[in-house]
Amino acid sequence: MDCELQHLRRPTHRMLVEEYQALASNEDRLEWLMEREGLHASVPAELVTFDRRVPGCLSGLWLHGVILDGVCHYSAKSDSAMVQGIASFMCDLYSERSPEEVLQVGESLVNVLALERLLSITRKRAVSSTLTYILHTARSAVVSEG
Repeated sequence: MDCELQHLRRPTHRMLVEEYQALASNEDRLEWLMEREGLHASVPAELVTFDRRVPGCLSGLWLHGVILDGVCHYSAKSDSAMVQGIASFMCDLYSERSPEEVLQVGESLVNVLALERLLSITRKRAVSSTLTYILHTARSAVVSEG
């Protein structure tokens, strides 16, 4: 495994990345991401409102993050299967970590996986918005603890 991915200590995180990286082409990766759509916990229905929609995304995208007992849990909901798959994958990669660990991993994980290379310019906003939300939620938790 790449030394840049050494922070993938938990087996589920490591397995997700290895499965993604084992796919031969970008088309295979996109298909795999879209097939994962139903495997991820969705944003609770009461939080899927117009005012909670992520701005700047062409597809509807809603994100939810909560810190329970010092552990981050993220979920996503989108009108687009592609955006849902990618946002859910990102949520799964950053969930089940402490806020400090989320911040330590930061952008490096998304950069190493090159998720944005799979997408058109308009769809790249979903990756950027999801990462921004995840890091903001973790940063807020660290600040409130400190």
